[in-house]
Amino acid sequence: MCRFIGIEDLVANALIELMEKNNCRRVSFETLVKYGTVVIRCLRKNGREAVFLLSKEHTNELIRNYSDFFEIDYSEPNSDAIVLKSEKTVDDLRNHFRAFLTLDCLIAFTDKKSLVELGVAV
Repeated sequence: MCRFIGIEDLVANALIELMEKNNCRRVSFETLVKYGTVVIRCLRKNGREAVFLLSKEHTNELIRNYSDFFEIDYSEPNSDAIVLKSEKTVDDLRNHFRAFLTLDCLIAFTDKKSLVELGVAV
């Protein structure tokens, strides 16, 4: 069975780690691609077939469906990013996006190799 990792889970988990470790509320699309690739590798390494859904259409759906959480920042040239809105917290992200994650996905999102791609590995 193939597992689909939505952009909303990818963004939320990246921002949880970035906020906790760097107090950063912004994740670039470039970083999301790298992070997602390693998350998928971690899942596959553990016998789970997985694909992450990251496209312009999925990004538009993310902003439309989760406009209370996220917005797109186009202010830095060649570094478009998704930003967590100022009124949202790490706990809000955890409660909404991590509460129903499977254990194997949570482990992949927080794996040291995944965190290296976010620049937050210890």
